Amino acid sequence: MRHIPMLAAFVAAMTLFYACKKRNTGDPVPKSTLTYRSLADVQVKNLQSFHLDLDLDGTHNVYLALAVTGGAEGMRGKFFAAGINSTKVLVKKDTTICLQQNEVMKGVAPHPRDWKGMESYLVEAFIPAATPNDTVWTGDWLGVNRKYIGVQFMKDETPYLGWICVSMDRTNLALILHGCAWRKLNEGELPAGKMP
Repeated sequence: MRHIPMLAAFVAAMTLFYACKKRNTGDPVPKSTLTYRSLADVQVKNLQSFHLDLDLDGTHNVYLALAVTGGAEGMRGKFFAAGINSTKVLVKKDTTICLQQNEVMKGVAPHPRDWKGMESYLVEAFIPAATPNDTVWTGDWLGVNRKYIGVQFMKDETPYLGWICVSMDRTNLALILHGCAWRKLNEGELPAGKMP
């Protein structure tokens, strides 16, 4: 009989302990969904355009290509990126924005940047027919090494935010695609180049 008060005190203490423990745990912190995959340095050249399926779900997200046109005055080459199948690329006017490592992407882009599915260019070259050594290059992606294209896309009615790592090889007139990463848009801002 004298053990009953001790047993009652023990039960009360355990009840209080579990009640406090339950209150302190709260809702679990959502785990990051950031996923990365290598693009194995695939090259985008003239007549070798590339449809990129970021998350390998069977739906292409970004189309990258080099369009070459020419005439008597010379050749014009233009590298461009375009979001397809509801994917949007981070642009300023008609130019794909060249993001630096750790530059933050937001779901709503600050003006004058915007998320658009339209074609936007990275680099343009004009090669004069008479003097090909006088080639004129323009564009923010000229000679870049591992910079980033920002992308937004939908999957199963869920919006995602991501990046594509790209270099520009001016000597071989090629874009080199190194890798890409993406995560759910509701996880907030995403620094370009962030890895899982």
